[in-house]
Amino acid sequence: MKKRFFILLICLVLCCQSVASSVTPLAREARADASAIAGPTAAPTDTPAPAPSYTPAPEPTDTPEATDAPEPTATPEPTPDPARPMVALTFDDGPHPLKTAPLLDLLEQYHIKATFYVLGTSLTEETSPLLQRMVDQGCEIGIHGLTHGKIDHLIPTSLTKKLLDMSAMISERVEGGYTPRTMRPPGGHLSQTVKKVTRELGISIVLWSVDTKDWKNNLDTVLKILRSKTRDGSIILCHDKGSGTQQALEIFIPELLAQGYDFVTVSELLSRHGTPAEPGAVYLCMDP
Repeated sequence: MKKRFFILLICLVLCCQSVASSVTPLAREARADASAIAGPTAAPTDTPAPAPSYTPAPEPTDTPEATDAPEPTATPEPTPDPARPMVALTFDDGPHPLKTAPLLDLLEQYHIKATFYVLGTSLTEETSPLLQRMVDQGCEIGIHGLTHGKIDHLIPTSLTKKLLDMSAMISERVEGGYTPRTMRPPGGHLSQTVKKVTRELGISIVLWSVDTKDWKNNLDTVLKILRSKTRDGSIILCHDKGSGTQQALEIFIPELLAQGYDFVTVSELLSRHGTPAEPGAVYLCMDP
């Protein structure tokens, strides 16, 4: 009995070994097929985190410095029309403390200009500011003299000094300075020396073509002279302190304006045809 049991046990053991040996190759073969399909297994590696993406901030730009607003362009003075008839009103011996300002008021009222030939003896603390007003209104200032004495007998050095001194007196009373370009000798007295010195100083000599004699004539006489003798190109001689000057001009100016005339400065009149006044030359009037 025991012998049968041992024989059966041996047979069972042999059977199990046979089964185990037959299963193992199949399992190995299956694992080999799986490895072939999956491919080699790579060793795990640490994958770096992707760098954060960002948009760089723009570089700061310099704020442009504020620039000053451009200066307004000054409106140029209107140029007289050479095709229109024109005259130059001139006033000697001033400025007068009482009568020059009303004359400037009259010129301003009609938007016209004139030329003032001033005396050094008339420039006082009271009258000096009138020179600035003349310039502000577009009028011209010329030299009459340090005094009303004659200059035709003076030697060149003396005359040169007197003219330069008078020019300086005018310039220092006008903001920004002023250079007179014309002069009128007292009484109209001339000499070769006067012509030579004025030419060297760049100054023109201006006389007149219409003498109103307003320093002695009354209103009616002054007005009669103005109406009868004035023409295109006239240089009209008046005086700041003339007895009938203001009243006559209050009538005469609007009359002449109605006839199409322009009232201009002496320099504008002399250069009406495009040729400036010549230094040292003597001017009475301009041809039409």
